[in-house]
Amino acid sequence: MARFVSKYSNEIQHMMYVAGETQDVSNETLTLVEQIVHEQIRHLLTTAGELAARRRKPVVSIEDIIFQIRHDTTRLTRIQTLLRWRAIRREAKKMNKEADGDADADVDADMDEEDLSDDQLESPPTEEATNKKTQTPAAILPWDVESFFSVVPPGGDTNESLLDKPSEVSLESLRWADEITKNMSKEEYDRWVVYRNASFTTRKPKRFRDWAGIGIIAKVKKKDDTLEIIGFIAAEMVKRLTDIALTIQAQDLAAYQRQNGQSAPALGTRRHGPFVPLTTERPPIDVGHVRRAFHETQIRPKRKRVRLNKIAGQRTLELI
Repeated sequence: MARFVSKYSNEIQHMMYVAGETQDVSNETLTLVEQIVHEQIRHLLTTAGELAARRRKPVVSIEDIIFQIRHDTTRLTRIQTLLRWRAIRREAKKMNKEADGDADADVDADMDEEDLSDDQLESPPTEEATNKKTQTPAAILPWDVESFFSVVPPGGDTNESLLDKPSEVSLESLRWADEITKNMSKEEYDRWVVYRNASFTTRKPKRFRDWAGIGIIAKVKKKDDTLEIIGFIAAEMVKRLTDIALTIQAQDLAAYQRQNGQSAPALGTRRHGPFVPLTTERPPIDVGHVRRAFHETQIRPKRKRVRLNKIAGQRTLELI
């Protein structure tokens, strides 16, 4: 088996910093995190290719990716929000290009009002707005009722109206970021703001395609948002794995302090607040914490059912 070569050490370290690991992580830990996420993304693409083949499609679509995380409502909501924002940006760029084209074509802008004919005023802009179809909300799931219809009637929700009110997932994400940055210094917070933009696909889509095996494991449309969604899921995996590893480390430190008779916070908690002393002596998470965190993500909840035999079924890789 070929030796794994790391390609995203800097990006993964930035993502881990955003997730709360402000210490300098070793290269072995960064390589292990990248290797775990690499296997997860390849498993995601393999399953997506199988789903696309069942639909007799040669290319993987966003629905094949979203279908695999349909039970994770938090991640699903974040992906839908991302798709809506991307749709709004595309529409804004399209409107700006059209406005620039109209400005270039309008060479008679300083014409007098008497020179304007009545034919130009017969179709007011209100008629265009009435005849224009309502913008279809992005990120409509295949099992949503809206996906059954090809025509969208006037009115209803648009991407802007869906993003007006923050969802509970967005508020929870803001609370989580506030807890992470509450005890940071100015330098640490400035670094956190810069590292927050770390991505697998921004300005380097070709490298991500080669790293993930896109085109070999499964084909993805180049003009689709599927590549960005896969990169977003990969970044979420790094942050979730880091958060679990930090929680495991907090449990180990609390147990160690209790054995030595020292005061420690409650087992299994990571405390934040203005009156909580900073644990400056905390070491960075290591390979052992990451392995245990990954093992925790692979544990399935036990279901109470009758077993007719003792033959265990084939275990599949669970997405982080």
